Amino acid sequence: MGITRKELLITNKEVPSTGLWNLRRCTLTNSGVDQIVLEKSASAFISDQLQGKIGGWQEEIRMDKAMILIRKLSLVDEFVEEVTGQDSYIGIHFVLQGSYECTRRKDSLNLVIPSGSYNIVHWSPDVIDQKLSGHNYVALEIFFKGEYLEELLGKEYNVDSNMFVLGPTLGFWNSAKPITLPLHIAVSEILNCNLNSNAKVNYLESKIRLLLIDLFLGQETQIVRNKEVSISTSDYETIENLVSYIETHLKKPLTIKELSAVAGYNTTKLKSYFKKVHNTTIFKFITSLRMQKAKALILEDKYTIAQASYEVGYSNPQHFTVAFKKNMGYLPSSLLGTDQ
Repeated sequence: MGITRKELLITNKEVPSTGLWNLRRCTLTNSGVDQIVLEKSASAFISDQLQGKIGGWQEEIRMDKAMILIRKLSLVDEFVEEVTGQDSYIGIHFVLQGSYECTRRKDSLNLVIPSGSYNIVHWSPDVIDQKLSGHNYVALEIFFKGEYLEELLGKEYNVDSNMFVLGPTLGFWNSAKPITLPLHIAVSEILNCNLNSNAKVNYLESKIRLLLIDLFLGQETQIVRNKEVSISTSDYETIENLVSYIETHLKKPLTIKELSAVAGYNTTKLKSYFKKVHNTTIFKFITSLRMQKAKALILEDKYTIAQASYEVGYSNPQHFTVAFKKNMGYLPSSLLGTDQ
């Protein structure tokens, strides 16, 4: 049985002090239950086109024993919403753009996830105020109960003994961890999936399962557990702002000199800080983003190899093919004619 919105959230209403548009535009009953979302539980997909002080869209996708929420929003101002959990469950929050903050009212326990980072959040039956900020807010949230992880990873993986061992904290880590390149690619594939109906649910469920296995049993968790990023918050945000710039300028040559000017660093500092945050060199990061975008253009938008190579900054398709094979392990021509 899948996790429904009703199981996850009892109330979902605008915090009166903000005076902002309600994120899900809900009609509340006297008991404060979000009727609009709950009444749509028969569908696997819930998409909202948002207007007013919040633009963009968000989509809920319910899967077997898990649910994901994709948000791609434009915010005129900070948005705050009140959420009350009915039961204990786990939420993994990936913030690619913007900033996420939640505060538990009973003890003012606070957690912040800035742009380009993530944390594993322990949701309990308490009133939580969520704040979303940033002109563009792009995030992926995955919700599930502890039993889901035990089924996925094995009963020997005891959630209570492996997570939140420091007690009643909101986050698995005291501070958010950077979204590494492999995670960035995996999250982007989920956010940008253009499939429809059952194909989309099956595709996303497989991606979520792989992502969770890698997070809890693979290298990602061990890396971020044992290695703190030793730079200031402002420097970290500068690097993540630079990543956003890179993502929107993949068609350009993107030299170190140009990127240093964008970041306001000298070239040595840029290369050093970027590797500290993303555990790879800046050009390996850019190349991987280019190959992932080219793959999506070929598969989903039916671009030719020449067209895709041009869109990601290669004037010579042969040079692109060599780089693609080296990065992805197969030729881009193998993508042609597939229905993935």
